[in-house]
Amino acid sequence: MRKAVLFADLDFIDEATDLAFGAGFDVVEKYKLPKRPNPKYFIQQDKLFYIKDRSEIDAVIIFDLLKPRNFINIKKELINKEILDKTLLLLEIFALHAGSKEAKLQIELARMKYEIPILKESYTKAKITEQQGPLGAGTYGVESIIKLYNRRIVKITKDLESLKKFKETMIHTSRNVGIPTVSIVGYTNAGKTTIFNVMTGLSQKVDSTMFTTMSPKRSSISKEGKKVMLVDTVGFIRAIPPQIVDAFFVTLSEAKNSNFLMLVLDSSLEDSIMLEYLRSSIFTLREIGISGKPMLIVLNKIDKIREQEVKSKIEIVENVSKDLYCPIIAVVPVSALKGMNISSLRDEIFKMALG
Repeated sequence: MRKAVLFADLDFIDEATDLAFGAGFDVVEKYKLPKRPNPKYFIQQDKLFYIKDRSEIDAVIIFDLLKPRNFINIKKELINKEILDKTLLLLEIFALHAGSKEAKLQIELARMKYEIPILKESYTKAKITEQQGPLGAGTYGVESIIKLYNRRIVKITKDLESLKKFKETMIHTSRNVGIPTVSIVGYTNAGKTTIFNVMTGLSQKVDSTMFTTMSPKRSSISKEGKKVMLVDTVGFIRAIPPQIVDAFFVTLSEAKNSNFLMLVLDSSLEDSIMLEYLRSSIFTLREIGISGKPMLIVLNKIDKIREQEVKSKIEIVENVSKDLYCPIIAVVPVSALKGMNISSLRDEIFKMALG
């Protein structure tokens, strides 16, 4: 694996480390981001020059959103090292797991929109001299690349719009045949895909790395001759960059176009973290225009905690969620991995979807 140095806030250090691993990086050193970012480099200057002389370091990951000038200044000092901020790190992971044409186009679009301001800043600063740009192009080459990017962005945007219309047609067709749709949403790595697999009998890819689901998967479940469509969607993260929300709007719109929601939480987390993920997930739903859809909250991974803790977490989630979202139909504890309480979850899904 590529060796990386990570800069992150203490509250995000574990999450950032997991994401880095999911992108194929071995984090060998971790540093706290400064309270006041360095105006030139964002990170601490002494740390930057220390890393500069470390030949064994392949990449620097800054778990925040860099401004174009920060990226350019860092890259000038760390010429032979890969530089990733939060957006680029997520796009790196998305690219590893993208299977559909739509997902690949969304990733390409997001990356181009991210890189254009960097290219423009580089061109503005150095248009008089033919020097190397931060993304590997000479100054005059940068101008050509920007034009190429803009043409490609127009083409991808049109292609994604066509895909969006096609998917909306499929969704309306599903509604017309009377099959209610339940989208499985929630924080990445909470076990959404495992629940989807257990409920549908399918075997979508599941592992401990984040964002293994990049393209929504759909399958119906039956009970007493009646059907409900389940959709496994892309996972959320805390403080998701706006560029990612925009780029993946079509993917996330599966949840927007569904009739009902099933929000999955990892009950094995500490209460404070679990509740933060609950708030983050509901905030993301609001960001893509979702409100008022009936929702089930599923507390997954109860096999990892004591029975008394399960009761306590149900009560906590019930109390907090009612102030965040309405209507919450029920809070259901399960272990998808162990098959615990899955029949009760199935009953609640059909009760919610079919009344």
